[in-house]
Amino acid sequence: MSNKIAWMTMAALVTAAAAFTGCSGLRAEPEQIQYYTLSYQPAQLNDKDPAHPAVVLEVRPFDAAAPYRSRQIVYADNQYRRKTYVYHQWISKPADMLRDLIIRDLRAANFAGAVTGTSKDVQRPTHVLKASIEAFYEDDAQNPWQAVLVLTATLASSPGNGSSPAILLQKTYEARKEMDQNNPMGLVSAMSTAFAGASGQIISDILNSLESS
Repeated sequence: MSNKIAWMTMAALVTAAAAFTGCSGLRAEPEQIQYYTLSYQPAQLNDKDPAHPAVVLEVRPFDAAAPYRSRQIVYADNQYRRKTYVYHQWISKPADMLRDLIIRDLRAANFAGAVTGTSKDVQRPTHVLKASIEAFYEDDAQNPWQAVLVLTATLASSPGNGSSPAILLQKTYEARKEMDQNNPMGLVSAMSTAFAGASGQIISDILNSLESS
């Protein structure tokens, strides 16, 4: 009997405490989701006349492997397991975010007559650039933690006058950058550095492909 009385007393105290918290307005505020984007200066800036004024480069929508098709920030705590942050997310899907950045960087490089983001633009493209994100995550199994980026880019000529498109470039770009903080802000900084390097290399490879085609 004494155990039952003790249990009932404890239940009454818990109920009273909950009622007091509700009446007094002492309720925990829900944690706000923090949104992140990559940020860096364009890898190449060119204020001279375009080296290839006849080139109109269309950047097609990027694809991504299944784990990276949402705005969730993915991290790995071992080789086989992937998790996502609850209160930290990308401001847009990685495929959209990286495409916007490469369009900006290509325009800053100023080697083509035009760089477009949609086939609805006035100028008909002479070349198209596609890319697929194969890895875009935080590796917590390393010490220090690392940002991991793997992306495959493909450059092709556009079909015209009855000709078929020709693949001029297909290459996979991989980068691992150590994080200076073991938190999402450290990831964003390291991933920004990783993609800045990849973007610069992609632009350089596109230029070399155009020169040799």
